Amino acid sequence: MMNAIKKNGILIFIIVGIFAFISFSALLKDADAVIVDQIIAVVNKTPITLYEFAKFNRQAFEDYEQMQNEASQGIFTQSDSATMSKTKDVLNLLVGNILIKQEEEKAAIYISPKQLNAYIKAVALANNFTVSQFFNFLAKRGITKEAYIKQVKSHFMEVELLRKVYGNKMVITKGQLVNYYKKNIEQFRGEPKVDLKLIFLAVPKNADKKLKEEIYKRISRIRQTAISGNKSFSALAREYSEDPSEKNGGRIGYIYKNKLSPNFSDAAFKLHVGEVSGVIRTKFGYAVLKSIGKKMGSFKTFKQARPEIFSILEKYKTNKYLEKILKKARKNSYVKILIAA
Repeated sequence: MMNAIKKNGILIFIIVGIFAFISFSALLKDADAVIVDQIIAVVNKTPITLYEFAKFNRQAFEDYEQMQNEASQGIFTQSDSATMSKTKDVLNLLVGNILIKQEEEKAAIYISPKQLNAYIKAVALANNFTVSQFFNFLAKRGITKEAYIKQVKSHFMEVELLRKVYGNKMVITKGQLVNYYKKNIEQFRGEPKVDLKLIFLAVPKNADKKLKEEIYKRISRIRQTAISGNKSFSALAREYSEDPSEKNGGRIGYIYKNKLSPNFSDAAFKLHVGEVSGVIRTKFGYAVLKSIGKKMGSFKTFKQARPEIFSILEKYKTNKYLEKILKKARKNSYVKILIAA
């Protein structure tokens, strides 16, 4: 499993983990200031306190506390029902986590420090860090070394539990990877790009309404000339455009959608090759575009897409079979929710 993860799942797992830990570590700092010991649920013989609920989801805790405080003053609002529903949903997630941990204990799952260290070293190398540099990188993002190791261990524990219960069903074969690639090939297409020419007229910062209208009418006339074909777009750009691209006949070259402002990209990627856009209003003036070429994004090879596919299938299988374990565990367990409605 270590080799499979090292080759196929490292970057995605780490990126997801980073954002999860940023919110979680901030949550713990605030929750430590809350002193509560009310038991709000019981999972078999394990109690869940309001303090633990606050550590698990600070926002849900605060919403619940506010609702309870208002209720004690005889204040009831339309949002109470939604708050209570959210509280129970979050509490059920916490119950699910505890049930999975209890199942791991029953199965005597053990993850050795050596296994964890090997994984962390592989992650660090994959991200071009030494182990110490990697932990420094995480620390700058509010993720402690202890918190990260705990998350990695939790992931390994779940994987080992699933392997123990479902065996070969958890194995991801090359055939499954190839099959997913073929069925979802569009998912691995690169970004399209367009080849554009531009005519731009600037609007002075302190221009009044009249001047803005004059510049707008001017670029509208230029656009009409370009559409009529009486003068080429390139010639018009050289003559009128106030953008540096005027030296190249207005050509700005191939560009990806995410490199353009939204109003530019919306117009540019709707154009057929040879078509001229309408007048585009920008923060600095008015523009007209012409599409002179399009390139669809090239597909990633199977080898390039393999790490991403592995991560997708691993996540799908993990969620699917954890849900089965959880459903069975909940059926065979004593779970009591004690929060007041």
